[in-house]
Amino acid sequence: MTEGELLARQPDAQGGAEEAASSREALETALRLQRAADALISARTPEEVLDAVLTEGVRAAEARGGLIATLSDDGEWLDVVASRGYDSRYIEPFRRFPLAGNFPLSEAVRTGEGVFLRSESERDERYPELVGRSQPGHALVCLPLVGEHGPMGGLVFSFSTDQDFPPARRALKLALARQVALALERAHLAVAEQDLRERLSFLGEATALLTSSLDLERTLESLTQLAVPLLADWCSISMLVEETGEIEQVVVAHQDPERKRWAREMQTHSRTIMLDDEFDRTARVIRTAEPVFLREVPQELLDEAVERDPNAAKALEEISIRSAITVPLRSGERTFGALTLVSEVRELQDSEFGLAQELAARAAIAVENARLYQEAERRAEAALALAYVGDGVVLLDEDGRVRFWNAAAAAITGVRETDALGRHPAEVFPAWEGLTRLAELADAATPESARPVTVPIETASRDRWVAVTGVAFDEGVVYALRDVSDEHALERARSDFVATASHELRTPLAAVYGAARTLLRTDIEIPVDQRDRFLEIIVSETERLTAIVSQILLAGQLEEGRVDVTTAATDLKPLVESALDSARLRAPEQIELRLEQNGAPTVALADEDKLRQVLVNLLDNAIKYSPDGGDVVVELDGGNGRVRLAVRDGGLGIPLAEHERIFEKFYRLDPALTRGVGGSGLGLFISRELVSRMGGSLTVRSQPGEGAAFVVDLPAA
Repeated sequence: MTEGELLARQPDAQGGAEEAASSREALETALRLQRAADALISARTPEEVLDAVLTEGVRAAEARGGLIATLSDDGEWLDVVASRGYDSRYIEPFRRFPLAGNFPLSEAVRTGEGVFLRSESERDERYPELVGRSQPGHALVCLPLVGEHGPMGGLVFSFSTDQDFPPARRALKLALARQVALALERAHLAVAEQDLRERLSFLGEATALLTSSLDLERTLESLTQLAVPLLADWCSISMLVEETGEIEQVVVAHQDPERKRWAREMQTHSRTIMLDDEFDRTARVIRTAEPVFLREVPQELLDEAVERDPNAAKALEEISIRSAITVPLRSGERTFGALTLVSEVRELQDSEFGLAQELAARAAIAVENARLYQEAERRAEAALALAYVGDGVVLLDEDGRVRFWNAAAAAITGVRETDALGRHPAEVFPAWEGLTRLAELADAATPESARPVTVPIETASRDRWVAVTGVAFDEGVVYALRDVSDEHALERARSDFVATASHELRTPLAAVYGAARTLLRTDIEIPVDQRDRFLEIIVSETERLTAIVSQILLAGQLEEGRVDVTTAATDLKPLVESALDSARLRAPEQIELRLEQNGAPTVALADEDKLRQVLVNLLDNAIKYSPDGGDVVVELDGGNGRVRLAVRDGGLGIPLAEHERIFEKFYRLDPALTRGVGGSGLGLFISRELVSRMGGSLTVRSQPGEGAAFVVDLPAA
């Protein structure tokens, strides 16, 4: 049914004009809210969320205009990021204003409570600093945007007339602000996932490109072309001439061919840079093997460069330097060059700094391989140098027997060099045929045509994914092997994350959407008890959504080392009793929860809040995986300088082979083993990480059909 048809189905004249107007107004409000909710749900980026707020959100609030400000990283300022319906003359002076200031939005964000001003006179009376500086108007509503990890900013609605804000209208606008905050968090999470996907794609492309040629000049040229313009405006590579100590800029790239040509001409006239130059940034990076990141290049640094080299003044007439990164090209203990990225307009970010280092690490291996290949053409003793390459190198003679098998090849295959030399590789490594069957051998005259092929293999230690490149010579064939198992596992984890997050978020969203749409129906009479049940569904599923998003964000923070854990003497008994009381409220009737303690002291060194989170996770798991009911027992004991907390159930149990895997990020047991019980696959990963940061351990004892016991072991206080 269309919105027009819904609006048309109003009480007739028999119901009274007043009743019809009231009903129509309520329905119009509901439809505006629904449009705003739909727009926020469909928004995929922060920009789309902001646009949805300033269009459908403003309409839903029946406001004249809207404004959004975000909290700065240091938590001291509010920055206006988007507005609609405001005169720019009144926006510009307040593009950034202090959180501690006497402003209505500052107060709303500080207190976490909405500020409702019914008229312009009320606004001027409460906030005299705005008199004459704020856009003339009437009523004003300032709402905090609060995410799962604290304030994110604030939302303002302005009205063209004086307004009353009864409790129902206030609650409606606060609920809208909460939806906006959740939508922003979801959008930021999606952007982070997209960044990760692009990062993996970029590194994958870089790896393929860098391993596609054994020609040093071609490798360096490919590297700079890859970095421009994806990472920066300029990219250059400088190499150390070890015999003389000179540093030579061997390649430079810019997306504009004319500027690239100009840079090469400048290069021929520049002074010679030596490794011991104390002032040159590139020399310092190569000498110390430490990267340098200048997010904002200071003017005094440019002035010093002009004083040392007059040609630098000509260069700075042609280009501007806003931000710069220089990272070492390093193989083993030797640094043989540096990669420099320069941005002319924007500031380079931490993510690009990290990406530049990863790119340099891969480039260093590729450059080293190319250099070693050149050496192999000049010397018959190239195998000695290849022994130190990070990639596995296998050299076969004309008869297909192993003549060289370096340490990296031994590490990948699990076959020692002494066992491989002089034999056909398939004799000592059965997976060899499968490893090399798909590799297309390049000719020695055109090694750049070699293309890596990635295949899975089985070794004595574990399964691996290996990238293989081969080049055929008159005397035989040389293979380069690279273990890419970690990259493959990361890609699989990313795919699992997308699938798991999509599934886990879609289910509660569908329930919330269905309940909300049912409540909005006017063609049926919904009994009060059913209406309350639908509202309970919305609240419950919203809490579930919040928990899922919190787990995903916390898992990411744990991996990045951004979670602070502070241990102190903590009595575990009252903590466990409190957690059990909360669990009883949500546990089914057939589940009995109790505490057992052997009387020993149970005061541990722990972070009480983080340990409570671990205990809640373990109790929820015990209840969830006991579908037939039974006892869930928390056991406490101490002794020998340790305190142990165990959560034991008599539920489905866990196969022995899965005891370690269940603590992996996003890993979930086979639904066939758990009667379809699902989850995000993050709870046990988060729990073990938190316990580990407290100096303890989390282990499991279980057999299928015999329940499970998760044991937290902590140092005693």
